[in-house]
Amino acid sequence: MATPKPSTGTKAVRPGRTLGASKPRSLTSVPATAKKPSGKKGVNPLSSLGAMANKTSDAASVVTGKGKIVGGVLAVFAVLVVVAIVVINSGLFTATDIQIQGSEHVTKHDAIQLIDLPEGTSLFNVDPDQITEDLKQNPWVSGVDVQRQFPHTLIITPMERKVIAIAYISSDDLAWAIGDDDTWIAPLSTSVEVDDQGNVITTGQGSNTLTGIDAALALAKHYGAVLLTDVSADVAPVSGQAVSSKAVKAGLDYVRGFSSEFLGQVKDISTPSVEAISANLNNGIEVSLGDSNDIAKKERVVTKLLSQVEGVTYINVRSPGNYTFRNAPTS
Repeated sequence: MATPKPSTGTKAVRPGRTLGASKPRSLTSVPATAKKPSGKKGVNPLSSLGAMANKTSDAASVVTGKGKIVGGVLAVFAVLVVVAIVVINSGLFTATDIQIQGSEHVTKHDAIQLIDLPEGTSLFNVDPDQITEDLKQNPWVSGVDVQRQFPHTLIITPMERKVIAIAYISSDDLAWAIGDDDTWIAPLSTSVEVDDQGNVITTGQGSNTLTGIDAALALAKHYGAVLLTDVSADVAPVSGQAVSSKAVKAGLDYVRGFSSEFLGQVKDISTPSVEAISANLNNGIEVSLGDSNDIAKKERVVTKLLSQVEGVTYINVRSPGNYTFRNAPTS
């Protein structure tokens, strides 16, 4: 008898295994793959507020510390200011030894009469500007040097204006000193004593006495200045006031415009009017200059002529581009 075959779809049953009794599984499950922690942490509002509070507290501490330092500095400074005020207003540095130096035209006595120092002046609160203003009442004074020597000495020295010209006004027989700031300084005596070389002697022991224009010329030499002659009679100088005469100012332009080497050859400059200005040289040559334009060019023309032509007695450089000159007649 043939063994029947199982029908399609029916699984064969193996011996030793019961249908429907599957092998039990472990209750422990395999964990899912863990995610890597994110680089960003979640923000905790409470934590953030706390951090801010800590930072604010730290900043407040720093400000408080700095405030204490600043306050301490200000307190020390205030103390120093008070101490300084006390010292300055005390008698520790009172100017009890006031030394006033004289100069050629400002005597010690004159300076003392002009300076008005408040009683109790100290070396700290002395006012040099006020001293200068006081002394400038003398037209010779251009400035003042004030030195403090602690603890009680004050040295005051007037500085005089530099004289650049002496203007001789023949109508009044006056020789007026003119400063380098074009200011009339003061009239000078036209009777001076000189030594054998013609140098002015101020001690009253000169061997000769000069008067008039000769005295004015000696004074110009004494001051290292230039003599201005033929000054118009209507020029009325006032001590301490600026020169206003156009002719005199033109003469001063030549004094400044000529080189020192050429000025050394000039005996005097005649200033009757702006157009008629001329210079008389030490060698006797007259140079007609005219107005004070092209001063350097005029000087070059004269210097060249003197070096190249002999026997010149007169040179006209009013128009330096078309100059003329005369020679002494030859026998």
